[in-house]
Amino acid sequence: MVEVFLESVHDMRSRHGAPPATYPRDAMRLAYEHIRVTGVFRVAESEGRVVAIAGAAIRHHLWFLSSFWARPGLQGRGIGMPLLRQTWEAGEKAGATVFFTWASPDLVALASYMKLGMLPVHGILVFEGAPGRLPPVPASYSAVPLEERKAGELDLAARGTRREVDHRFWSGPAGLVGRQVLRAGTVVGYYYLGEGNVGPAAWTDPDHAEAVMTLAIGEAAATSSRVGLAAPGINHPAVRFALASGLRLITVNQFLTSTSFGDMGRYLPSGPLLY
Repeated sequence: MVEVFLESVHDMRSRHGAPPATYPRDAMRLAYEHIRVTGVFRVAESEGRVVAIAGAAIRHHLWFLSSFWARPGLQGRGIGMPLLRQTWEAGEKAGATVFFTWASPDLVALASYMKLGMLPVHGILVFEGAPGRLPPVPASYSAVPLEERKAGELDLAARGTRREVDHRFWSGPAGLVGRQVLRAGTVVGYYYLGEGNVGPAAWTDPDHAEAVMTLAIGEAAATSSRVGLAAPGINHPAVRFALASGLRLITVNQFLTSTSFGDMGRYLPSGPLLY
């Protein structure tokens, strides 16, 4: 499955004029195994070789399409859509009622998602770079190690469901560092860090967005020369903060969903694999 992804994403980026990108093979394998065990994966084979994949993370009523790829030369040949439908149906059987995805700019894939009922809601803005001078962290805010229970409570408010299984993956095999943000002793947000990347992150109220992002980006910049994050287009505080801190907008993808859920205005996704 990882080989299909690497081959397909390289082809897609080439076709769209995007610069080459590096995807750590071991990290992808760990993530795909996590999704396979906690969600669903379907593959298409030809002559004993995997040629297309579709995988989704299923968290209670939320079904997130995290991977949908076919090897170059096989797109548009009726291979991917049956896999996508099987993965969708597996989600329905598991009790999912909301179906959503982080979509690449591939038009064939976008059309497939919309045919199934996932429609565009907003962009997903990806930023990276070396941040400039950050605002000072207000004296009443601080960051301490993340408690799984607190992360679950914030996820329930921002995403519409808890997902302890993902927090165990991020803090364990994925090797990310999780922090919860306190204001005067009360938890108001959390964030994860890994190799300069920020996310996922969430906060209880827009008033806390700047403090959470200042702490997160500041800590990320202290350990890496490059900081990266993705913000839902509807999360205006995050978009403004990323631009004001000197990060560059490098690409815009699409958030598609079958129905609205949660509050993406106070959430930063982990990326296109688990959102």
